Amino acid sequence: MNPDLNFSRVHRPVQAAERYYSRLSSIYGWLASSEKRFVRLGLALLRPQPGEKILEIGHGTGYAQLLISRKISGGLSIGLDLSTGMGQVAQKNLFRAGILDQADLVQSDTLPIPLQEDVFDGIFSSFTLELFDTPLIPDVLNDCRRVLKPGGRLVIVSLSKDRPLGMIGSLYEFFHNKFPNLADCRPIPVKELLEENGFSIQEFFSYKMWGIPVGIVLATTPF
Repeated sequence: MNPDLNFSRVHRPVQAAERYYSRLSSIYGWLASSEKRFVRLGLALLRPQPGEKILEIGHGTGYAQLLISRKISGGLSIGLDLSTGMGQVAQKNLFRAGILDQADLVQSDTLPIPLQEDVFDGIFSSFTLELFDTPLIPDVLNDCRRVLKPGGRLVIVSLSKDRPLGMIGSLYEFFHNKFPNLADCRPIPVKELLEENGFSIQEFFSYKMWGIPVGIVLATTPF
């Protein structure tokens, strides 16, 4: 990884992250309500189409799965998450919405992604890539390229360090460094990371959530 890409590490073991998010799963939809706007913006950029196969990395409580499944009539949406608790909550939400047959939820806390190569038309991931420790991010992105079809689309929504963090963003990053178990997400240079790992950037938008920069990137794999 390029040493000039300066961002914080994540030192929490994967097993600890699984326990943390499983404990929060019953209330996570409320805790993460401010993220939903950016999930919708990211999916508008991905533009899922009828008949497509879409993978979501970090499906959480299933909010994006609901939106994707309604767009891909005749297709398939697969949601991947490390948390068993999140999987249970997401399954209940999909069942209540009557679209469980269009979504397949997979629990896995290991790499590589346990799916075949050249399968998916698109991959969506929101507020998840920044949870991986720095050395693992290239592995995640390389695996995304592996399971995408040639020319496949990837949309990442992430706390972003692609542009200056500003005062609130810098304070948040400081808080993350001091108390990583309370503020486990950290801003990352998401656009640069995708470029460095073989993706072609098509569109990039920068927003703010409570004063913290959020980047939304649409990238594609080579044909």
